[in-house]
Amino acid sequence: MLGALSKWSGALANTPDASGVVRAALDLAAARPAGAVHLDYDPPGRGGEVPVLPDSPPTADDSQIERAAFMVSNASKPVAIVGLESVAAASGVMATLERLGCPILTTYQALGVVAEGHPQQAGLFTSGVIESALIEQCDLVLAVGLDQVEPMPFRWRYDVPVVSVSERPACSTLVPITVEVIGPLVAMLDRVVGSSVSAWPTGSGAAALAAARETLAATSSGTFGPLELARRVAAKAPADAIATVDAGAHFLAIMPFWPAATPLQLLISNGLATMGFALPAAIGAALARPARPIVCLVGDGGLAMTLAELETVARLSLPVTVVVFDDAALSLIEVKQKPGQGGHDAVRFGPIDYAGVARAMGLDAAVATTGSELSRLLDGGSDRPRLIDARIDPATYPRLITATRG
Repeated sequence: MLGALSKWSGALANTPDASGVVRAALDLAAARPAGAVHLDYDPPGRGGEVPVLPDSPPTADDSQIERAAFMVSNASKPVAIVGLESVAAASGVMATLERLGCPILTTYQALGVVAEGHPQQAGLFTSGVIESALIEQCDLVLAVGLDQVEPMPFRWRYDVPVVSVSERPACSTLVPITVEVIGPLVAMLDRVVGSSVSAWPTGSGAAALAAARETLAATSSGTFGPLELARRVAAKAPADAIATVDAGAHFLAIMPFWPAATPLQLLISNGLATMGFALPAAIGAALARPARPIVCLVGDGGLAMTLAELETVARLSLPVTVVVFDDAALSLIEVKQKPGQGGHDAVRFGPIDYAGVARAMGLDAAVATTGSELSRLLDGGSDRPRLIDARIDPATYPRLITATRG
């Protein structure tokens, strides 16, 4: 069962070199593209397998590269979509795309490849409607290191050719690829772009980003809601902070406004988009990067799934600030809910004093009910375990989802 969901599935029973198997499994998990491996410990009659690093897929031949380069050189207004594979080669990818001079959209997991404030930064690609205004102006999409599990599984909206440059063949056809170039990402991208220069005016990406953010900001209800919460936290977060974001409606308020300067400065569960990610990820980030403050942005439903790990944060004295988007509901599910699926009773729950729970587990904690209270609580304190229970009005969410996804 797990073999179908992981890069490798094996057992340690009857294995004379268990430590060697574990080391090989860790190497395989970390090898690009990174992914999960599964080890079983005690099934009788199994064991002895050792995971092997897979061979690299064949590199594109000259004819494929030349066809892709021809399409890029003949496009006056290409738009680049940068995905997860680009994270490990961000500087090389950006050097080539800066030469091309086109607007650049990133997936959630590639946020930070294009640093906040870069003139080509055009926002996020989610397969929703928020990026449509830009892509509808282009005459070619250049997908760079895009894993097709990253965007939402919506119908492709655009009638333009797609050139994909990637280290691995696409696993699906969510984004219909016209020409696919497989090989070392920076080297292949450099050959495909060549000396091409787009006709986009300077700053077109920044203008698209500003327009998208303005559209999203207009969905605010005027009360203390998720957008104000997300923007105030972003404004107060230390420049070197690592953010972890849970699945749920709140990430639609966070992702377009989070000022990531480098790749992996924001960690989010995507693809399967599982709830309960943000707090364990914050613990992992704090242990892996002990000098960095961590901001854990989590909905009340996601926190409920991992609430006991607050004790871990306190016991290890980790510099984690947990910000709870507390609206006493599973808001994304409620917006999507259909008749006959349980109504409000299936997605709402009673008031919970998360600050009180956190204090009982050893964290500093407080409640914020206004933006000014939140900003005051965020001043200082990023060097110690703390939790802010931000009690927000969820009225913005339906409009925010419509503006983002359509």
